[in-house]
Amino acid sequence: MSLKNATVQARIVKKPPFSLEAPGYEPVEGETIPRRHPLTVNKLKDRPEEGIATVFDVVKRGSEKFGNAKALGSRKLIKTHNEVKKIKKVVDGQEQEVEKKWTYFELGAYEYLSYHEYEKLTLQLGAGYRKLGMNKDDRIHIFAATSAHWLATSHAAASQSMPIVTAYDTLGEEGLKHSLVQTKAKAIFLDPHLLPTLLKPLKEATEIKYVIWNSQNEVKQENIDLLKKTYDRLTILSFEELRKLGEENPVAPVPPGPKDLCCIMYTSGSTGPPKGVPILHEAVIAALTGVSVIVEPYLGPGDGLLTYLPLAHILEYVFENAVLYWGGTMGYGNPKTLSDQSVKNCKGDIREFRPTVLVGVPAVWESIRKGIVAKVNSSGAIVKNLFWAALWAKNNMMLYGLPGAGLLDAVVFKKVKEATGGKLRICLNGGGAVSKDTQRFLSLAVTPMINGYGLTETTAMGALMDPQEWTDDALGDIPGSVEVKLVDFPDAGYHATNKPNPQGEIWIRGTPVLKEYYENEEETKASLTPDGWFKTGDIGEFDHNGHLKIIDRKKNLVKTLNGEYIAIEKLEAVYRAATVVANICVYADEQKTKPVAIIVPAEPALRKLAESIGVDGQGIEDLAHNEKVQNAVLKELQQAGRQGGLSGIEIIEGVIVADDEWTPQNGLVTSAQKLNRKVILNKYKKRVDAAYGQN
Repeated sequence: MSLKNATVQARIVKKPPFSLEAPGYEPVEGETIPRRHPLTVNKLKDRPEEGIATVFDVVKRGSEKFGNAKALGSRKLIKTHNEVKKIKKVVDGQEQEVEKKWTYFELGAYEYLSYHEYEKLTLQLGAGYRKLGMNKDDRIHIFAATSAHWLATSHAAASQSMPIVTAYDTLGEEGLKHSLVQTKAKAIFLDPHLLPTLLKPLKEATEIKYVIWNSQNEVKQENIDLLKKTYDRLTILSFEELRKLGEENPVAPVPPGPKDLCCIMYTSGSTGPPKGVPILHEAVIAALTGVSVIVEPYLGPGDGLLTYLPLAHILEYVFENAVLYWGGTMGYGNPKTLSDQSVKNCKGDIREFRPTVLVGVPAVWESIRKGIVAKVNSSGAIVKNLFWAALWAKNNMMLYGLPGAGLLDAVVFKKVKEATGGKLRICLNGGGAVSKDTQRFLSLAVTPMINGYGLTETTAMGALMDPQEWTDDALGDIPGSVEVKLVDFPDAGYHATNKPNPQGEIWIRGTPVLKEYYENEEETKASLTPDGWFKTGDIGEFDHNGHLKIIDRKKNLVKTLNGEYIAIEKLEAVYRAATVVANICVYADEQKTKPVAIIVPAEPALRKLAESIGVDGQGIEDLAHNEKVQNAVLKELQQAGRQGGLSGIEIIEGVIVADDEWTPQNGLVTSAQKLNRKVILNKYKKRVDAAYGQN
């Protein structure tokens, strides 16, 4: 039976070892011998097949091979519904009544472009850019949310050998100016609501001549008029006008070569100013190949990927190109409209598209798990007991290789599976550590969740789990296009000679790894060795099966007052499992013995907790400042820490309950949903000091 149709369960079916020492390397003190995927141990694989060397080739092959099959689907916004409610909020210690606005979206069904139509669209857009006056090596900046038009712009640019520059659409004026000026981009594609964001950066970004706005969304004419009035050098047109321009003035493609620049991708900037990473066509294709070695046996035509993560994030960019190579279908969604809760008179994106593959970040998986648990626990006693008993039984079946899991899936978990559309076969977690509890829960109740790990600098290569090697104890296999070694980090006691497993900083090498940062010699020297190894800054370990796992990040290891190291990200992954947590930032002061946590609470769980201790509150805004509630939250987190196996010094001694969300818009998280730790700490500094002061 083909694995492309197989029902995969959450257990290890294949036989280890899952990585092997590469031949021809002499031992080096303080390092492990580099390891590779068993299928590519003798020679790393950089191309998926003959003739595929650039992303332009991927689109061309897709059209030839999959023709009229569905490639990309999008939904049209029919109407926005706004509702205003009055809520109580504590401002500077005073309770006030304020108005809060809720927005709901009404969307149409998915409308699709075939592979053939998609190729035609990209060639027309490419011709449109040429007609405007752009040529090979001119750069197109993309500053927009994930959409079919984002991807089409990237492939249109490739069809004329024009590199793209990507930056998160939430970067703000300063970050945008930095990437526009540094890369000397000539054109910019952006969502129409972001047009005003261009006003200031264009004073210094004088190379920009063409502004193309995404016609999937409504534009305000006054924003166009103001830009034109301020900068008469600009040609401003919609995506559709550009397509027509190309249709009326066709030109032949100018195909790129494998060593040509495909993209300058800016990092999310969670650890300082965004850095530009130049990514060559051969790197994207090698990344696509590395992923294919592991997961292509399971995926192909007929599979559907729901796409909603930022395309300016390397994992999403590689995965979308890989789906076009595999012949799958992509349905574009939005983080705001994924579930039924935020839409009106229609289904959310997940239930409307019914994906077989879903890629997400930890925050997405935590909210799905908590939604399922809340629904189960609010059911009648029989349904509730049946669910938890079935989960326990299935866990044991996986553990001991017993039959019967399919029956439980069909009878008990069918309803739960329908919440994600009912067709989901694989979930992929990327962009951070997900708690073990959540990974195991969703892998048993919905479908196996595999982990991915990589960086912009390695074109998303690092580790990826084979669905038939499922574990919640490691990240997974080494992709087929890179090799990985561990190098001593003696400060914290991580050594390649550690027993039972070698530990150290993860270094990665292969075609997907960057050659240099863009115009940043200092960072290049600090991060790359002369022989091409990229130092990730992540601390890893090879387990007894040969899987790679991450223990922590060098910069998130904090030495506390008692001289012991605390691994911040490990703690967050454990505490995130507490039902009351929607998001969390753990902070450890070097002058203190224990950490504290700043959390964004999950409102339904917070209300329930407040009720259980006899506190009556209207919502997060007033409950977050209630001392009794804060103490109850602290106890729940401490319990989650102990259950998660944390040691005494890792148990938090204080908690700050935030009364507002952390979004890319308010700068508390990046577009990739990574914590902006400095910004968070500055915002809650007084309350952090008070939390330490209580003890």
